[in-house]
Amino acid sequence: MPKLDNYLRYTIAAAFFPLTCTQALWTQYDRFRYKPAGKRISIGSRELHAHVTGSGRTTIVLEAGMGGNLLDWSLVQPDLSRDATVVAYDRAGLGWSKGSGKPATCKQYVEDLRSLLAALELQPPYVLVGHSFGGMVMRLFAAEYPDEVKGLILVDAVHEGRYLTSDMSEQGRRHKDSLNQLRLGYLLSPAAILRLTGRHIGSKRLPSPILEQVKATGYRSSAYKTLYAELLDAHESALQLATAERLREDLPVVVLSAGQQDKEWHREQLRLAELTSCTQHIVVRDSWHSIQIYRPDVVIDAIRSLL
Repeated sequence: MPKLDNYLRYTIAAAFFPLTCTQALWTQYDRFRYKPAGKRISIGSRELHAHVTGSGRTTIVLEAGMGGNLLDWSLVQPDLSRDATVVAYDRAGLGWSKGSGKPATCKQYVEDLRSLLAALELQPPYVLVGHSFGGMVMRLFAAEYPDEVKGLILVDAVHEGRYLTSDMSEQGRRHKDSLNQLRLGYLLSPAAILRLTGRHIGSKRLPSPILEQVKATGYRSSAYKTLYAELLDAHESALQLATAERLREDLPVVVLSAGQQDKEWHREQLRLAELTSCTQHIVVRDSWHSIQIYRPDVVIDAIRSLL
């Protein structure tokens, strides 16, 4: 995290001290009101929150998008638990997992996830499922540990090329705009300003009462910090993926693409559809980006096809 940003953040927290106290008290109240769905699992000196359901022979691992947490899979996990063991978890600093101080890159997340699965005593091979940025994490997992992966489902996953473009390109300018917005959120997050204006991190589309839990975790300053860090490190994550080994050609992959995206996004989805010779591409025409929320049935069917 840039030192100047940290300095400004502490300065704003001090300047708005009453709102900073309000944020701290509200966060503690939310922690009391909304208990974690799963358990905090120790991975060395740190803990990650994981929710494990089902008891099938195959283990399905669910990875949320940038800034997301395991609640993003609330409409998918229960049905899948009838057929398999299902793991949804919160990356460090998100949901009910504590921050780590480590890089918010795909490579770090892959190592965290492997440590978590080992601590849970869940043996490979796994069916990996990743939404958006989570798709990048799962692709890198499959590239670095091919023998541990049975299948891969990419849920409107972002292509790494999106984070490797020139700052002068249209994509580069949009990325910079997003980074500036998240920087502002990070700077203001110790105070209750964002909470009072209803700007939480995470999904806006899940049904109540799940949405209330998303808000409770998404108003925490750690959520703003982690999302900002993930976008700051997105270029490094993209380089890690771009220089990784190719996925093995016989790996079954399902690429689910949201139909309500722009043409540029669809072009990138076509590149993902060429990852292996066993890749199936499905366009979910009536869905927006979070297919697991708009069309959970399609995601469930795609995952079941690889069990």
